[in-house]
Amino acid sequence: MLPEWTSQQRAALQVMGIPIWEKKRASAPVFYYRLGPLYLRGERELPVSLPGWLDDLCLYFEQRPVAIKAPSKTPDVCFDYTDSLTGSFPVETKKSLWQQLKHAKL
Repeated sequence: MLPEWTSQQRAALQVMGIPIWEKKRASAPVFYYRLGPLYLRGERELPVSLPGWLDDLCLYFEQRPVAIKAPSKTPDVCFDYTDSLTGSFPVETKKSLWQQLKHAKL
């Protein structure tokens, strides 16, 4: 735990030319996967036993998702899977995903 500096301590450090370290808030990690031409992004790692909808995509692309480094820019076909890992995958979200795939240049 970093100490909380008093105004006198801050002034003394400044006079001595010592930089004052401040705690930065770490951003939440983001995990990226590639499944054929589709990029998947989420706040948690994909489980070993994939959800049903993702198994369907694996069958469609004839491969499994592969973990990758974050792309330099967000790809055209990128799906955020975070909410879908909780067990419920709304029909509207499925339709949106399939529409993205339908209109993408795969």
